[in-house]
Amino acid sequence: MLSQKDNERITQVGEGTPAGELFRRYWIPAFLSEELQAGGAPLPVKLLGERLVAYRNKEGTLGLLGEFCPHRGTSLTLGRNDDCGLTCIYHGWAFDTEGACTSMPSEPDYSKFKEKIKNKSYPVHEAGGIAWTYMGPPELRPPVPNFIWTSLPESHRMVAKVYQECNYMQIWENEIDYMHASFAHLALKEQDMKEGALSTELGINPSHPLVTSRNPLLSVQPTTYGFRNMFVGQTDQTENAQQFILEAPILMPSFAYTPRVPEEDHLFHAYVPIDDTTTWSYDVHFTLERPLNHETQKERRGLWVDENYKKIYNKDNNYKQNRELMDGDNFSGILGISNQDHAVTESMGPIVDRSKEHLGTSDVGVIALRRMVLQSIKRMEKGEPPIGLDPTIPTDKIYSEGVIAPKGIPWEEACPLNPAFSPVKTEKPELTKGGAG
Repeated sequence: MLSQKDNERITQVGEGTPAGELFRRYWIPAFLSEELQAGGAPLPVKLLGERLVAYRNKEGTLGLLGEFCPHRGTSLTLGRNDDCGLTCIYHGWAFDTEGACTSMPSEPDYSKFKEKIKNKSYPVHEAGGIAWTYMGPPELRPPVPNFIWTSLPESHRMVAKVYQECNYMQIWENEIDYMHASFAHLALKEQDMKEGALSTELGINPSHPLVTSRNPLLSVQPTTYGFRNMFVGQTDQTENAQQFILEAPILMPSFAYTPRVPEEDHLFHAYVPIDDTTTWSYDVHFTLERPLNHETQKERRGLWVDENYKKIYNKDNNYKQNRELMDGDNFSGILGISNQDHAVTESMGPIVDRSKEHLGTSDVGVIALRRMVLQSIKRMEKGEPPIGLDPTIPTDKIYSEGVIAPKGIPWEEACPLNPAFSPVKTEKPELTKGGAG
């Protein structure tokens, strides 16, 4: 369980809150690049409780500004995308992509007033089909995102996002809770798998190592970027069975790679708080050596959304759960592996009360995640860099590995940690009574 105090520290993300200030020290996804066209309509964006507006000017440069005009507070989501910048329709005040006021037609020509006016603005960097932003102190801005998938051609990756109605932390915890795959994602019958696909709309095949392994070894290993979440199971139940060793990197402030067996495609997730009770979830499917089968991955994701990236299967229709499916098709009665994830995390409520939990041995990754966030907050409050912000970390070398090894070989030996990610040993963070672990 987690104390109420610590639960608030890791879930509240507004300005001035511990987790909110922590998130503001990292580059985070703000929106998809495809959402804005040069000279097109602006886009309302809410991040970490702040109401913002994004636009792409006629030259193609992105800006992320405070939503409300500094003059009288009219929303700039209604603004004109003019040559002089994003122009308020109320009195014509205009702002460039850095927030400087470029036009103030309501003032006389001799007035210098516009030179004193500046809208809130945050830097934007495009990489991997995502527009990223940094919302923290300018003097502490880290290097721009550089993951293994951000430099891949579009043929090798598929980027999507979806709106989720709960706090980011319970979504992130679900990501590293591997035991739930044996239940929430279990298909009760074999399915024809297409190239690189982990599952189809029914869920994960009953023959997949994530669901066949009995009493797998679950472990974590601290790294400079966060930690490695490890799953060690058997390929089958015979005496000559080998080990499946699956590794998934977990990165601050709210990123994760999904574990994969050899030959499967890669999957990266980012869980970005809109506010305390809603989240943007970004999914990046990618391949390193061949073009990605986009249609296969759309089917594998099994997530259908409307024009606002809100899912069709949602809590209002009980995720279209079909109890007849439970008889012989899938365990949950819900189609789509992502829909299954959303159902279990959103049904907890907007912010789950972790002080009422009863954690077991399979929750080692969840405990490590909470400790990592609390440790990062503590480091930040002491004036030290939070975890994962060392500029020398080669983030473009991080991805999931899956290996098959003879039984008995320690996973640390069969799937060793890259020395570039070996952390300096530190003391465990002090937790309040009832803290994680």
